[in-house]
Amino acid sequence: MIKALLFDFDGLILDTETPEVVAWQKVYAHYGIEFPIQQWGKIVGGSGYKDFSPVAYLAEKTGLHFDPSMERADRRVSDRSLVEYQPILPGVLDYIHAARARGLRLAVASSSNHAWIDPLLQRLDLQNYFDAVICIEDGKRAKPNPDIFLKALEALDVRPEEALVFEDSPNGVKAANAAGIRVIAVPNPITAQLGVSGADLTLTSLADLPLADLLLRFDVTIRHELPKDIPAIHHVNQRAFPQETEAKLVDLIRERGNATISLVAVIGDEVVGHILFSPITLEPGRPLRGLGIGPVAVLPEMQGKGLGSRLIEKGLSICRERGYDFIVLLGDSRYYSRFGFIPAREFGLTSEYGDGDEFQARELKPGILNGVRALTQYVPEFKEVGC
Repeated sequence: MIKALLFDFDGLILDTETPEVVAWQKVYAHYGIEFPIQQWGKIVGGSGYKDFSPVAYLAEKTGLHFDPSMERADRRVSDRSLVEYQPILPGVLDYIHAARARGLRLAVASSSNHAWIDPLLQRLDLQNYFDAVICIEDGKRAKPNPDIFLKALEALDVRPEEALVFEDSPNGVKAANAAGIRVIAVPNPITAQLGVSGADLTLTSLADLPLADLLLRFDVTIRHELPKDIPAIHHVNQRAFPQETEAKLVDLIRERGNATISLVAVIGDEVVGHILFSPITLEPGRPLRGLGIGPVAVLPEMQGKGLGSRLIEKGLSICRERGYDFIVLLGDSRYYSRFGFIPAREFGLTSEYGDGDEFQARELKPGILNGVRALTQYVPEFKEVGC
């Protein structure tokens, strides 16, 4: 269960990185030199000026000598004058308020120093929302080292698996990975040019996905059903469909020993979704191992939040691991095409339910259905319950 959110500051809460680049671009333009975004990217998020020095680079390109203090003082003053006009980035306040309403703990975890972060938090009137503000003085090493995030976990008294990090830069994502904390990347227009990878989820803006929906992606556990789940699975299927046929079908397939793979989506102790895979045979007989998906059920109040997709993706992954050859299903072709399904007739497969676009198949081993011409048959329980 997620208990805490850790926010980077520069480029994530406030776009301080665009003003920084603008400031340097103006300096470089004065000397007719293009500011090297990719080189600058080495220091974004925290590794300091040891990896790249804008002043040293400019001196190298121009052959001129510059006072090193230009790097730490004059540029920072220029940055601050530009930053003063920057608003909080979209979605940040919504996340902070939603997190507080849920009782989540919050921290700023930045490689900048308190002299930079604290006044900006005060200007934005955010200082009272955070339980901890961890800066470079509080950690031993800057990002991409994990120290700052580990210090934030300690301050909030949570374990790595109980927290989420929000970062905009490659160094920040690497630091979160090194700390063992799941991370959501939200690159800004500048850091997006650096190629931010390695995150558990990437968003263009926090305004794109409400916190409640995001937490579902991390609070939900997909696992095999347990005996204690059986009543809840019946309830989920009963509520997900207008009739009880699907709930009865699942019960009967399980009773007959034909529930090959049965997965549940669980939040805490509550089963909120279910997917069933059962055996498929081909007529005339072929030495191929196939499974049929169905039903896929999610509680009505939890639909539209990606739970069905996660159940399908997890199920397909297990099918591949177990060496199955192909999967078939009956459903909306527009929805299932995102998982690699195409009309089954393109593989030469027909079914007792018709051969329209809704009857779909996917090879789990490329080319395994080449040359196959067969009737696909589900387990008899489907006919017995009237499916």
